[in-house]
Amino acid sequence: MKLFHSKLTKRFVTTVLIVVVFVLTSIYLVTVNVMNASVRSQMEYRDDLIAKSLGNQIESIFNNIIDNMRQISPITESSNRSTYQHEIETIISQDSLYLFFQVYEKNEQILRIPDVPLTSPVQVNSILKRLSWTKTMYISNLMKLPDGRKTIAIAYPTLNDQGDYTGAIITYLNVNVLSDQLQKFSIGNEGMNAIADSNGTIIAHTNKRYIGTSIKNNKVGNELEKERFGILDGKIFNEKMVVSYRPLMMGKISLIAGEPIKQALTPARSVNTLLIQGFLAVFIIALALAIIGASRVVRPVMSLIKQVQEYRKGDRKRFKILHTKDEIEDLSLVLSEMATELREKERSMFYILESIPYGVITTDQNGNIKTFNKGAEHLMLLNRKELVGKNIIHLPIKQDVQESVLFKTLQEGKAFEELESKIVDKQNKVHDVRVYASLFKGEQDEHLGSILVIRDVSELKKLEEYLKQSDRLASLGQLTAGIAHEIKNPLSIIQVAAETILLQLEDHLEDFEIIEEMTDDILVSSERMNKLLTDFLKLSKKEDKNNDAVPTDLISIVDELLNLLRKKFNDHNVTVKTVYETKVAIVIGDKYRLTQMLLNVFLNSLQAMKNGGIITVEFKGDSDWWNFSVTDSGEGIPGRNVKVDFQPVFLHKTRGYWFGFIHCARNNGPAWGQDLG
Repeated sequence: MKLFHSKLTKRFVTTVLIVVVFVLTSIYLVTVNVMNASVRSQMEYRDDLIAKSLGNQIESIFNNIIDNMRQISPITESSNRSTYQHEIETIISQDSLYLFFQVYEKNEQILRIPDVPLTSPVQVNSILKRLSWTKTMYISNLMKLPDGRKTIAIAYPTLNDQGDYTGAIITYLNVNVLSDQLQKFSIGNEGMNAIADSNGTIIAHTNKRYIGTSIKNNKVGNELEKERFGILDGKIFNEKMVVSYRPLMMGKISLIAGEPIKQALTPARSVNTLLIQGFLAVFIIALALAIIGASRVVRPVMSLIKQVQEYRKGDRKRFKILHTKDEIEDLSLVLSEMATELREKERSMFYILESIPYGVITTDQNGNIKTFNKGAEHLMLLNRKELVGKNIIHLPIKQDVQESVLFKTLQEGKAFEELESKIVDKQNKVHDVRVYASLFKGEQDEHLGSILVIRDVSELKKLEEYLKQSDRLASLGQLTAGIAHEIKNPLSIIQVAAETILLQLEDHLEDFEIIEEMTDDILVSSERMNKLLTDFLKLSKKEDKNNDAVPTDLISIVDELLNLLRKKFNDHNVTVKTVYETKVAIVIGDKYRLTQMLLNVFLNSLQAMKNGGIITVEFKGDSDWWNFSVTDSGEGIPGRNVKVDFQPVFLHKTRGYWFGFIHCARNNGPAWGQDLG
């Protein structure tokens, strides 16, 4: 039953049925239209033929009536009334079409045969008047007798030997009998024949209830009024019909012959029914064949879909080849090869991730963890089963501002190159880490997921601290050498002064002026050495750790360092040039760190100028900001190293490269410095 719920089956069967229905409908419509056109053509031909035949028949009837009246007309001139009365009675007895005859002398009625009782005379004055001057037969329009019967009158004049009008014979026809005559020539049970007068009034009809009705406003009536003949395919007598119409030769009467379209199309309906039955049979057969065909196509496809779903869930590792000997077999083979290749790539990717010594974690677009490699397990001491499927917020990253930035960045679909944080493993040991994040993008640049690389930098940070300490000790060594040189001169003075005093005492010279002068030199020199040692202790030792930011004069720090390094500058043939736009540059800062940083600046400048040079120290600024710069005439930074400018870990002292920066605010904030190399 799943076959019938398949969208592919529904689409296949629907497509086949639509094609079958379209083809069958097209064939049906073409067949019906051709058949109807043929039937209508036959109808028009048959109706026109009937109209011609019936027209000849009606003209024959009227000609016969006129001949009878022509034979009677001379007899009425004789004085023997019984003779033409007998003749007229014979004619009436032989044909039921006649109602009665009326004989007139001049315009006076002298005889009615048979003597039909009428409540009032028939109004024929207009007919008699017409006969008196036309002297030829006349057929009237439909008229009504005093007793209510409908009829038409045929009048024939009586003339003497000189051709003068002497009277008339008028016969009244039974329109019902005339209608019966038309019925004999009707086509089928519903065929229609009718006779209309010059006013378009029906005087005879196969359906007698239409006698007396008018077709004057119908197209047929308009055409007959113009004495035209033709074929009408339209509505007449309250029914859609195909009729042939034509005026008759005598008088102004016309003939209409035809049949209803529904009657003419009766044979076509049988054919239509047969066609519909045949098409239904074809439709059912096509439906069955479509279902069978769909099963042969859809079943293998559904089998492939099932295998794909199982493969996606991990319940299947290989694809079963479908031996259908067509494109579906090729498709199953391609899917099998793709699955094998994908499985190999997944295995390779797994081994790559597992071999990376860093923690590698991938997430979906919602931040749920998808993969968790061995490096991450070793770092956090957690099994991947504990975290896979959970949100990234469950990572044991130390709660701080950086963690918030990390999660927010991933949720907003943004990457970052490096972010320092801390991770607490399962044994509550804190690790310093650097986190790198990149995003997975789809073809439409949509966010599909993220990859995080977590590197344990705890040992690296310890090494960095050791390097900083080594740099600090090296700087102090350089400073100590300068101080030793500075102490050597006062010691020489003290030694000379002491020896002079001893000579004075041994020789009993006792020149008190010389002794006083030598004593002053000893005191001055010892005070000078004491000041040097005091400044050295201040530079090498941070005494107050609780008060880092204090008002500090940068110029005094620079001057003290330049004074202490004076001997070293001279030894390296280095000239120091100072440009001060102010005498005092007070900032709020950590004097110890600022001193250490500036000492490194000067020492690195010395290292950059092995053959001597110039160091320029400048102080510029206004009431709020100080701009302090140290430049030297060393060889500078190679172009390949410019890109690492201001990176804290970049150091290349053997070539004399050094980076550092200082930012000073006079009143609005602390001054701080960073020794970068």
